Amino acid sequence: MTKNNLIIKLLTGTNPKLLSSCLLLLRITVGVILFIVGAGKVLGWFGGFGMQTTINFFVTKEGFSVLLAYLSSYTEFIGGILLVVGLLTRPVALAVVINMAVATIVSLPRGFVAGAAYPFSFMISAVIILLAGPMLISLDSLIFRHK
Repeated sequence: MTKNNLIIKLLTGTNPKLLSSCLLLLRITVGVILFIVGAGKVLGWFGGFGMQTTINFFVTKEGFSVLLAYLSSYTEFIGGILLVVGLLTRPVALAVVINMAVATIVSLPRGFVAGAAYPFSFMISAVIILLAGPMLISLDSLIFRHK
């Protein structure tokens, strides 16, 4: 291989094993952050307020139903864990996309930088995970691998 071909391969080539590692890193990052935020909402961990305060906020300040408050909080809490381990990755990623799309829309009146950028970033990350799937380093791959 000539020097130019090597440079072109380095700049444009794709390594499937590295791609799998990249998706693992993205899943872990998004999953851990969602778990921490969700655990704060549900259990009051990590400086969170717990479920009752979360419900009160969702219902009185944001105008959501109690059911949607639970769905949103548990999507982050349980979905975060599932993304980290790569179990039911695509359904969880879809739930996170929906949750973060709503959060983005609700946050927009505060401005993009001051409110909507955070959930928008998670929404796009979840879209990437949804489209790419769990890849090789996941429980989904281990359990459902086609031989």
